Amino acid sequence: MLSAILHQNQHTYQMPKNQMTVTSFWQLFNLLDNSVSNPYVIRITKTFSYMIYLIHCNSCVYYMLSAWQAFGQLPYRINNEYFLNSWVYNNLGNAYIRCFYFTAAVATSTGNNPAPTNVIEYIYMTFSWMMGVFVFALLLGQIRDIVSNANKNRENFRSTMDLALSECKRLQLPKHTIDRVRDWFIYTWEQQKTLDEKKLIEKLPLKLQTDLALSVHFNTLSKVSLFQDCDDALMRDLVLKLRPVIFLPGDMICRKGDVGKEMYIVNQGILEVVGGERNEILFATLKEGSVFGEISLLAIDGNNRRTANIRSKGYSTLFSLSKEDLNDVMKDYPEAQQLLHRKAQELLSKDKKEVKEKTDEDIRREFEEKCRIRTSIATPRMLETVAQILNPKSKTTRTLKSAMSVTSRHSLKRWSTIPDDFDSESGSDDSNSEKHRDAEIAAVEGSSEEDYEEEKGDEERKKNE
Repeated sequence: MLSAILHQNQHTYQMPKNQMTVTSFWQLFNLLDNSVSNPYVIRITKTFSYMIYLIHCNSCVYYMLSAWQAFGQLPYRINNEYFLNSWVYNNLGNAYIRCFYFTAAVATSTGNNPAPTNVIEYIYMTFSWMMGVFVFALLLGQIRDIVSNANKNRENFRSTMDLALSECKRLQLPKHTIDRVRDWFIYTWEQQKTLDEKKLIEKLPLKLQTDLALSVHFNTLSKVSLFQDCDDALMRDLVLKLRPVIFLPGDMICRKGDVGKEMYIVNQGILEVVGGERNEILFATLKEGSVFGEISLLAIDGNNRRTANIRSKGYSTLFSLSKEDLNDVMKDYPEAQQLLHRKAQELLSKDKKEVKEKTDEDIRREFEEKCRIRTSIATPRMLETVAQILNPKSKTTRTLKSAMSVTSRHSLKRWSTIPDDFDSESGSDDSNSEKHRDAEIAAVEGSSEEDYEEEKGDEERKKNE
């Protein structure tokens, strides 16, 4: 075709026989359709190639008809009058482009085409119009179907989201709730390009489902302490039960005291372990690969309650394993069930031991710090006033300032709600400090009385003189 455009050779405009067969053409596009990531572009290109190829073949026929009629140089007679044939190609300009343009205009019924002059030309024009009406309409319909199928998932997503939002508005839900519903739809579509990933995977054979789940979840699930050293067959069955769950910013994944029915594995995002009345205290942060809630699946000794509040910091994607799915798998592995119960008991014992060790070493100090109440014993204002009135160089002023300094040193008095038997050693230290303080205060009071008597005697002697 390219050589026909560049070179005006008569032999070039023959029907291609060995250049490209139909079977090789189909095989090429089937191979591309199965290998590229976006097959819709290949399918549109394939359909468009069909159109170009048909126009090319028709233009070759038109060129042969023009050459058979000497490119319009042989006159034809109508009512004893002779005319030159203007319907055929006149052998001027680029032959291929002119023939291709004429054939495309006839097939699409566009442009002012010259009228045929003989029977052969009428047959050619009729065939070209029929090809344009039926064949090209069929090819254009295929292109429309390809484009619509390419956007089918997006259209389903849009219709589902619009239906859900309209239902929320009908129920008169708060605006922030409607915004969260919209955010969930948009984030789910951006991450998965579908609203139900499970339906797509279920269409695969069980073997492929297992291989796909193992490639995604096996390494993460094998790191869970509860499932370590378990049978590979059990792990293969468990990974098929994992389900993706999406949480929005601020969503509470679990609350303290709730009954735990799922185990979670963090796939994307950051989770926060919080506490307090308004969850304002941050205890820990869980990132990708973190696992929590595995002990609650077995509910050993009533340990099926959540022990903390866990909140999603941003958009998070987790994989969950429910208690029902675990029990369903465990029916086929009784030995593994006993192993999991034993390992769960060991994990619980280990956690209790750590808590006990912490109690013996640290809880006393933490509890004492929490229970400590500091009260300030204010200095009497009368003493401050007298100290300001008297001569700053007198002995009385110095004595008052010394007494106030002693009082300020002992202004912090500790009160504790800890029992006496829990803090016997500290009690003896407190009694000694109180005795020492009383002795200092008594000494200060005694010295102040002696100074007062001295000053009074000095004043009387001055009056007598």
